[in-house]
Amino acid sequence: MKLSLHNLIEIKSGLSNKRIFRKYEDKFSKIIIDFSNDEKEFFNFLNTYNILKKTNVSIPKIYDVYLKEYIIVMEDFGNNTFDTLLDDNELYNLLKLSIDNLIYIQNSLTSEDITKLEMYSYAKFKIEISELIEYYIPFRKINNFPTNLFYEYWEDIFKSQRFQFESFVHKDYEFINLILIDKNIKHLRCGIIDFQSAFRGFIGWDLFTILENPRIYFTRKYNEKLIKYFYKNTNINLKFSTFINQYYLLNLGRHTRLLGRWIKLYNVNNNPIYLQFLDVTQKRISATLNHIQSQKIKEFYKKYISNNV
Repeated sequence: MKLSLHNLIEIKSGLSNKRIFRKYEDKFSKIIIDFSNDEKEFFNFLNTYNILKKTNVSIPKIYDVYLKEYIIVMEDFGNNTFDTLLDDNELYNLLKLSIDNLIYIQNSLTSEDITKLEMYSYAKFKIEISELIEYYIPFRKINNFPTNLFYEYWEDIFKSQRFQFESFVHKDYEFINLILIDKNIKHLRCGIIDFQSAFRGFIGWDLFTILENPRIYFTRKYNEKLIKYFYKNTNINLKFSTFINQYYLLNLGRHTRLLGRWIKLYNVNNNPIYLQFLDVTQKRISATLNHIQSQKIKEFYKKYISNNV
């Protein structure tokens, strides 16, 4: 079947290489995703879709797949992304609904399902945090930054913590990728999109992604309660003290990478919105450092990174 390109409206696609369109047909609409600029994301999206279909969560149905063009036609969940619904009265409910979905995913998937995803590693982590060195350090004009020591500290953490990268991770599990849809069962009202970057990693990764939003700064007053709720209701093979320590370390690593990523995107697009994201991310790092047990990492960040705003 040939894909009709009439009545297409392009939608902003965030930071990905993919292009997203909405196609109207009579009273209905479909979403068309063009992965032609990133074939790996195309196949990872399809792989993740097949994995998530086994869980009791809401993901858009795929109607058609065009393998030669790297295009997917799928169900349209609408525009009610959680970030557009966010206010002080709804924050807790949106966070709780998001986390209930995570619990369903983690408790539904088997180890066989998880092994179909690429495993996270220190090598991948090092590539990600290198964006701090390449973009953020020059932007802030931080002189004599000890790059080798920076990598050494993080490598020591990975060796000592022995992270268990054996769980499903969406990676971009944020309010912009969650959509409120009309379903009778409560947790099914949270539609999940944009899962082409999923991998096999730390079980709490998507939890800190939703609680420590790098684009929108909101209160952290619910974090402790919701972290314990997630831990209690998920099959986690770690002591809580170990889990929470690794949670904050990897959260710090993610935000470290984002400091560099925002500057990279600002340089490319010349859009001041990325500097706003930078400010939010910096605040998240400062808050996270209060929970870091490693004095070496804590002192390093306070000296070279968190105070250079």
